[in-house]
Amino acid sequence: MNGETRKIMRLGLIVGLAAGASACANPFRTAPVDPSSPVAAAATAAARAKGPHRKLSEIPAIPTDIPTADQMRAAVTQQQAAGEALTRATAPSTWELKDTEAYAAKARRDVKPPAFEAPTDADRAATEAFARAARGRASAPPSQP
Repeated sequence: MNGETRKIMRLGLIVGLAAGASACANPFRTAPVDPSSPVAAAATAAARAKGPHRKLSEIPAIPTDIPTADQMRAAVTQQQAAGEALTRATAPSTWELKDTEAYAAKARRDVKPPAFEAPTDADRAATEAFARAARGRASAPPSQP
């Protein structure tokens, strides 16, 4: 029974390897294009077009303005120290509000109190006239069939 299993496994392995080898036989071959595709002609032309080959001399030089690891480490350390100093400077109970009376007095002088008056009969009549005119201009929405 084990012999039969080995034969089946061996046959599956051979078939699998053959299928894999045929699929990877030529990785540079152009893939087939679906002729019913609206871009089939453009895809085929693009696949056949030969592009320019880069020369070794066209490779750009290595940039020289990149900071070294030590320079970056120093910049990060400096930024972290500045952040910690700011946290300490703005921690609770590290400052107090003083001499605010002059500011408050100026604000009180600049502010005009709003007029809180009860509406008069003339105000009520004007409001009612406006509402009556708005109701007169209003029309019912069209009926839906």
